[in-house]
Amino acid sequence: MHSFLLYWLLFAAIAAGFFLGRFSRQSPVLTLHKTTQSIDPDYIRGLNHLLNEDADAAVDTFTELLPVNAKTLETHLALGALLRRRGEVGRAIRVHQHLVDHRELSRLERQRAQLELGLDYLKAGVLDRAEALFEGLHNCPDEKVVVQSLGYLAEIYRDEKEWLKAATVIDRMLDSRAVVNQARWRAMQSHFYCEQSQLALNGGDTSSARKYLARASIADGHCVRVSLLLANLELSQKHYRSAIRYLKRVPEQDPDYIPEILPGLLESYQGLDAVAELIDYLKNLQDTYPSSSVLISLAEQVKQHESESAAVALLNQKIHTRPSLRVVGKFLDFHWSKRTRDESDKEQTLVRSLFELLLLHKSYYRCESCGFSGNQLHWQCPSCKSWGTIKAVKGLEGE
Repeated sequence: MHSFLLYWLLFAAIAAGFFLGRFSRQSPVLTLHKTTQSIDPDYIRGLNHLLNEDADAAVDTFTELLPVNAKTLETHLALGALLRRRGEVGRAIRVHQHLVDHRELSRLERQRAQLELGLDYLKAGVLDRAEALFEGLHNCPDEKVVVQSLGYLAEIYRDEKEWLKAATVIDRMLDSRAVVNQARWRAMQSHFYCEQSQLALNGGDTSSARKYLARASIADGHCVRVSLLLANLELSQKHYRSAIRYLKRVPEQDPDYIPEILPGLLESYQGLDAVAELIDYLKNLQDTYPSSSVLISLAEQVKQHESESAAVALLNQKIHTRPSLRVVGKFLDFHWSKRTRDESDKEQTLVRSLFELLLLHKSYYRCESCGFSGNQLHWQCPSCKSWGTIKAVKGLEGE
């Protein structure tokens, strides 16, 4: 409640400041006296409505009594934006529609109001109206307004899963010199093409899937998702060497995604009957990019294809440089499996159960942008909608 009143007080101060400026041009000495005599009592009532949280009456007051012109435009826009942020979307629409319809404003001023009106409808979930308003700004003389409207269009197409439309909008946006952070938009576009590729793969259309992945790679040559999808495509056709080549790109693109390549590497090298080659690669990978997942996978392969003692020795050697709950748990598992297990060994059973319980309640993935966590890799964060920000947790509880 206090923060809400502060917002309204801030707005009231800004609006009062405007009127003070408007009525104080004749004499600096008599500014305050003349201003207080000039302010319309109805305007004061409008401020009272705001402070008393009577939003309907406040909107009526400002739209009817506060003139609409270039000098008061910012006041009207601020009122509408405040109403939208507060969740009063219907009232925000009234304010911004009033500006869009007002012919005394210039074309650019009405287009600024149109952008805000589109945001109102976007907030309300009326996507078709918002889309039409944003599309109508393509010829705005202010490039910043055009770029903003295209960005909101991309959001709409993203939410509607119209991936190709969203990618095309980003191309239009990147043609402008006013766009900020091109790399971010390119990365997002790459994910849009990946989504379209996945749809093609689900429908058995591998040719189209490859075409969209090629576009995704052009948009962002460092996109890990492209490499993983190409590897999966090759694996489905038992092209193991090609799959390995794509998987080996990932550590150079983003080492944080190394855990995601391990299942594909295992399947590929097993398909080639070249497990010794896999062990050598994992050893080099662990030396270059230390990872709990790589170490555990390496230990499992050493145990299976060399000896259990060698696997325990490997973990014992690395556990001090890469301590984590998962590595310690695997070390104890291998160490105890060397001995004949006694069902009456309650201490051993208790420790194993505690490790399993700890790992069960730890999230393996976390969004680097908003902190969302879970045990499934999402390319788009379900919480903040960012792309490529969810990665394996690092540290004692993760990698």
